[in-house]
Amino acid sequence: MKKETTNQPTSTEIHSDDIADIIGTPPSSLVRWGITWVFVVLVAIVALTAFIRYPDLVRAPVRINATNAPKAVIARMTGNLVNILVTEKDTVSQGQPLGWMESTADHRQVLALLDLLHGLRDSLLQEMDAAHAVIEAPTSLRLGELQGSYQAFYQSYLNYRSAVGTGIYLKRRAYLLEDLRNIGLQRAQLEQQRDLQQREYALAEQEFERYKVLAEKEVISPSEYQKQRTVLLAKQHPLEQTETSLLANDASRTAKVKELADLDNQIAEEKSKFMQALNSLVSEMQQWKVQHVLSAPQRGMVVYAGIIQPHQHVEAGQEVFYVNPGSSDFFGEVNVPQYNMGKVKVGQEVLLKLDSYPFQEYGVLHGEVGQLNRVPYHDSVFLSRVDIQSEPDEGAIRLTTGMVGTAEIITEDASLLQRLMRNVRLVMERGN
Repeated sequence: MKKETTNQPTSTEIHSDDIADIIGTPPSSLVRWGITWVFVVLVAIVALTAFIRYPDLVRAPVRINATNAPKAVIARMTGNLVNILVTEKDTVSQGQPLGWMESTADHRQVLALLDLLHGLRDSLLQEMDAAHAVIEAPTSLRLGELQGSYQAFYQSYLNYRSAVGTGIYLKRRAYLLEDLRNIGLQRAQLEQQRDLQQREYALAEQEFERYKVLAEKEVISPSEYQKQRTVLLAKQHPLEQTETSLLANDASRTAKVKELADLDNQIAEEKSKFMQALNSLVSEMQQWKVQHVLSAPQRGMVVYAGIIQPHQHVEAGQEVFYVNPGSSDFFGEVNVPQYNMGKVKVGQEVLLKLDSYPFQEYGVLHGEVGQLNRVPYHDSVFLSRVDIQSEPDEGAIRLTTGMVGTAEIITEDASLLQRLMRNVRLVMERGN
């Protein structure tokens, strides 16, 4: 039989001429090296992650403070500020009065009297003669609330002047000392008289012994012997009287010494009472000064706390002045929250961004963690001290106490690759 022939085309005849041209053209270099380039780019990206560092930050609020920060002068009572003694930006010394709160007393008289009493007390403590101090009578002073206390002190002062000044106590003491001196002179004379009498008695006794020997040998009559015995007794009698006078002199001296001791004790008691009255008055006047006199707590420049003018009403606890010592040793107080607290360590770098100086324009301050309290002081917040090292632009940022801002503590300066590997390791550890 005759085979039938089919007209099906071969594989080379299936594609058109355009397809054949595309298939027959060798691929370009981009297509041939595409996978290689992709691999190279991936390797480069991974290599860059090893060099690109991304710091881990702990952000917390910061407040600028100084080692010798400005001190506030606070009103201790509610009332009117009757007098302002300084102008703004004046330089004052420690303890200098800055203003007076209203009082019925004369501030100048009270302060002058307080200085006098301080000097008087120092003299008493140093065992110096303070009786010459001139203290005015209460009627010549306007002490207001202190008038009654000063009057009681003044009475004690008068008693003290009588005791240690030109009063009756010292006169009596002078008389006693004079009596003691006279008693001493009298004793010296009695002792001299006793010595003479003892020598006369000794001579009379020797003479009597000789007569006694003669009487025993019957050389002299008994009447002569008795006569010589009478002479001896006559010499003994004045000697005994002198001894009695010496005993009376000693008794008199002892009585005077006792009287002098009692007088000295009275003087010491008056001095002690005066010292107590003085300390009590000084303490009360100092308390008055704290309430009615606004004083500088340190040396520095005065700055008004707002608008301050004479006869202005001031509330107790209100800040009236500030005294700025001009310290340039500033540091930051950072309130580190409990979150990420374990990452913060002493010596870590800190970037300070102040609200008063936007960091985009003025830059940031650099510092490091100088101190870190491990005990929270308020609501699980830990206080940290940041030592400021340098300013970005000299003169651009002028630090003052009380500035606030944000502190960024660089706890770890790790690369992106390290962070990626850490996350991968954590995922694998969780998977296992």
